[in-house]
Amino acid sequence: MKEPPEIFIWTNREYSIFKQVGKLLYNIGIRSYYLAIILVSPFNQKAKSWLKGRSLQRIEIHEGSIWFHCASLGEFEQAKPVIETIKQLNRDQKIVLTFFSPSGYTQRKSYELAEAVYYLPLDTRTNATKFVRTVQPKAAIFVKYEVWHHYFSTLKTREIPLFLISATFRKDQVYFRQSGNFLRNTLKLCTLICVQDQTSLELLQSYGFDNAIFSGDTRYDRVLNQREENNQNTRIEQFKGDALMVLIGSSWPEEEALIAEFIENQNKANVKYLIAPHQVQEQNINRITKELSQESIRYTKPSEKEAQIMILDTIGHLSSAYQYADIALVGGGFSNALHNILEPATFGIPVLYGNNHPKFPEGAKLKTAGGGFPVSRAEFAEVLNELIENEAKRVESGENAKRFIEKNAGATPLIISKISDHL
Repeated sequence: MKEPPEIFIWTNREYSIFKQVGKLLYNIGIRSYYLAIILVSPFNQKAKSWLKGRSLQRIEIHEGSIWFHCASLGEFEQAKPVIETIKQLNRDQKIVLTFFSPSGYTQRKSYELAEAVYYLPLDTRTNATKFVRTVQPKAAIFVKYEVWHHYFSTLKTREIPLFLISATFRKDQVYFRQSGNFLRNTLKLCTLICVQDQTSLELLQSYGFDNAIFSGDTRYDRVLNQREENNQNTRIEQFKGDALMVLIGSSWPEEEALIAEFIENQNKANVKYLIAPHQVQEQNINRITKELSQESIRYTKPSEKEAQIMILDTIGHLSSAYQYADIALVGGGFSNALHNILEPATFGIPVLYGNNHPKFPEGAKLKTAGGGFPVSRAEFAEVLNELIENEAKRVESGENAKRFIEKNAGATPLIISKISDHL
């Protein structure tokens, strides 16, 4: 029989002291982060944008809105199916969208379904109170890992329903340590926590949470919708032609080095490679170009030259580009920072990724379903070569990936129904 987790029992006095210490340490951490951003901003464009965007924005009244908060683009993709469904049910419903990171804000600041898009002000009591008092939302929906004490506390005080959706939890997170009592209680301020998997639900319940349900991950709904969208890309379509195409998506230097070595050693004339790096700055594109053993062309620079390699040197096209691929290699898996493997899977192609991804349960699930191939650096070339040469295996694993997406879709309507119960 599984041992229950240790539950920390405090006297009232101990609890009061520990709560105040927790809040003090949290506030110190928030202000230390802010100071660090200021210090590095002269040398870091992302930090500079983080500060400048917040200093220039003017928060306005959006009474009766539903406020969605996302850390960045990945979390926005999880929020998007819920936003779209809300607008389909009531096109007059106002949506306010906030981001923590510049990458999310920059790409979605003109999102057509939102009445306003803002940077989330730093999580201080003053900022949280001012923001919520000004915006006047009727509900707030935070995505995945976004847990901010002062915003949660302010929403609770004002009796505004607060939902955390597509959340996932692990035993090693701070919430489940003795020192994490403060943040664990912050989580309990949520009206409802909608988790991605049964393991997360059981973990929360074992620590006394009665405000959590299993809903699934809205990303499956999102990528299923993407499959139905008509996002034709003639540039990539023409580049591929009749060849088999391997798409290296959101690549990091590890994947780029592996694919460069593979291209040099295998010399497969019937295969084309589309490399979509995670970082598209000119310096990084030039580095990748130099690593390759043969000439490549760039997506943003039309060329009449025939090439076996194209570099997707812009953002916003990757998810739709997967429809043209026969095999995908997704970046980040060698550094426990795995990018979205569901986007290629929905188009029915096998997906390779590094085998270091404990924080991303979909990696293990896609492997079990027969559509994912987590590999070590030593295994990479052999596995990719087999998928290129063995059409039957390539097609079968692609169909497995497609069915995996379809089987796990359906989180959005469940979340909508639960939210509706509280509005």
